[in-house]
Amino acid sequence: MQGRNGLYDLFSLCSLFSEKVLFLLADLPKSKERKDCAGERQVRLEEIYLPIKKELDRIENELRSQLLSSEDKFILKVNEYLLDNVGKRLRPSLLLLSAKTNNHWDEKAIPAAAALELIHTASLVHDDVLDEATLRRKRVTINARWGNEPAILTGDYLYFKAFSILSQLEVARISAIVSFAAEMMCEGEIIQTCKTFQLDLSEEDYLEIIRKKTACLIAASCEVGAVLSGSSPQIQESLAQYGLNFGIAFQIIDDCLDLISLSGKTGKSTYKDFVQGKMTLPLIYLARELSKEKGQKTRGLFEKNREEIINLLKDYGAIEYSWQKAKEYLDAARDCLEILGDSRAKEALSLLSDYLLESLSPDFQKEPTVSVLGSSRADSEHTADKEREMGDKGSRSKREGRL
Repeated sequence: MQGRNGLYDLFSLCSLFSEKVLFLLADLPKSKERKDCAGERQVRLEEIYLPIKKELDRIENELRSQLLSSEDKFILKVNEYLLDNVGKRLRPSLLLLSAKTNNHWDEKAIPAAAALELIHTASLVHDDVLDEATLRRKRVTINARWGNEPAILTGDYLYFKAFSILSQLEVARISAIVSFAAEMMCEGEIIQTCKTFQLDLSEEDYLEIIRKKTACLIAASCEVGAVLSGSSPQIQESLAQYGLNFGIAFQIIDDCLDLISLSGKTGKSTYKDFVQGKMTLPLIYLARELSKEKGQKTRGLFEKNREEIINLLKDYGAIEYSWQKAKEYLDAARDCLEILGDSRAKEALSLLSDYLLESLSPDFQKEPTVSVLGSSRADSEHTADKEREMGDKGSRSKREGRL
């Protein structure tokens, strides 16, 4: 197997995006059969996840067991809030599917998958503080409800809880894989923070950032599953590469949705990346094309309003370009599965790539982009208001601060 740096090239939804945006996993039981533009039947999400349905239920039980073990009432309150706000469970799902590609099952896959989900959740809690986000999965964020300090400490708590679980598996290789991925996540976030508002950020720099901050943990999920399945080093490498390519495509599409999802149906605060000066692939492409046309035209890009930006993205084909890039990475991900023998898990991994690609239509000019979460912006804001009313208003206002 190649070295870890070679593997990653250098190096944070339970619903999948439905209609035009189909790739979040949380509402799995509610997902419906859908048709593509040609009218052909698309496999239902229940069918894709059938090989791991029972195991996903067990992971939920594992998460509850781990997070509700504290004797402190406040910690329990926050953890219960997290458990009620179910996420996409993408990383555990990929770990489970990878663990089932070799017709060998190791019970350690359940706690390992739970640990990966805790690491991902911790990163989201910290991201929401950094982004000053108020919504996550259609609910008020930890920082918006209880303040920045409790949110930061909750993220830390989840990280250490995850590594405590991994240490109990007594598999040094798995601990090394996940530790490296967590390190890369932090590197990616640091690099991105240091490169905000840089209109000349290269596509290569962007890909380095998303490899580290997103794709590495997804790759680790697949590789850990492969290790637990007893697969050969070659298959472990291939599944890790599948996860890496899949993760890059996932982040590209997520970045597109942050810009063009106007309806508030993504269930989280949108357009935050642009406001904070984060150069994502559509913006990098747009800035590059504007520079070719008129060197001065890129100036003031971050001062434009959202409607102006979306019109520019449409006019210059920035979303279509990003969609094509995501497709290239998903094609590469599928190629990595060729080494595997036929299995339901292999088929599910391939179908996941199809769903991710369908989550963003390049023809978004004709119809508004929507999300599987199925609520309007007004619904989301109403939910947020309701959650705030339920929060500890007094204590929150006293504890809220800024990093």
